[in-house]
Amino acid sequence: MEISNRKLSRLFSPSTLRKLVDDSSHSFIDQIKQESDSFIVNGEFFDQAYALMSKRYRNEYFFKNTLLNKILLGRHSVRTSTAIRELPVGGSILDFLIINGVGQVYEIKTELDNLERLPSQIISYYQAFKYVSIVTDKAHADVLRKRLQGTDVGLIELTNRQTLSTLIEPHEHLSGLNQTSMFKILRKPEYETALMEHYNTLPNVSQFDYYRACQMWFEKMDVETCHRYLLRFLKARNTVRQHECAFKKVPMSIKELVYFQNYKENEYSKLFAMLGRK
Repeated sequence: MEISNRKLSRLFSPSTLRKLVDDSSHSFIDQIKQESDSFIVNGEFFDQAYALMSKRYRNEYFFKNTLLNKILLGRHSVRTSTAIRELPVGGSILDFLIINGVGQVYEIKTELDNLERLPSQIISYYQAFKYVSIVTDKAHADVLRKRLQGTDVGLIELTNRQTLSTLIEPHEHLSGLNQTSMFKILRKPEYETALMEHYNTLPNVSQFDYYRACQMWFEKMDVETCHRYLLRFLKARNTVRQHECAFKKVPMSIKELVYFQNYKENEYSKLFAMLGRK
């Protein structure tokens, strides 16, 4: 099988999978299957394309899918843990977050990435979360091992055998936590619930002043209390646990794509039908 890196990236993208599930013509996957002389069912084709990606083009999707499969699903479960991706925090956007009692940030640095923004990204993540690890490959591992010595930041290498090897354990970091950054992550129903539970009321101000008033009330709360609310509400955003049995049947190669699509039961049926077609 031969597929260009560009088409591999497009194949393993949320928009492509959504179109394949919704559109019975499957024009894009049919096109690349013909170009690669592949006439197998779509599910097997995804698996073979993913195997090709693992050998030749370990992009950000490959890293995220590995984290989801090996940590969220391998060590924990969708019932007890939640994964979140691309979450804005303190001026940066974190790559991957797993909440299981604590919030563990995973910042991905593939061999295609540079490390220039890493110091500012770490500062941003510590404004809302206590644990941060960098996930990288051999290209950056030695440089990062030296750079992170003496810090609380962890380091994980995605090896050539597709295993996650911990080079430096992450340690709890508290000094950067601040209520403002946590508040800005929360959605309106989430911070309103926190304020009602803590104060038994909500700000009685105009709509124009309401958001700022809620923020000021939240910022007056103890930082640890705010952090507990943040983890609780982020963990509750997971909807996959409602369809755990269906999700278990999803091929490993596209677990990450499906996890963040928030599929309903009928959409899982359409997904499995698409994967079973040639």
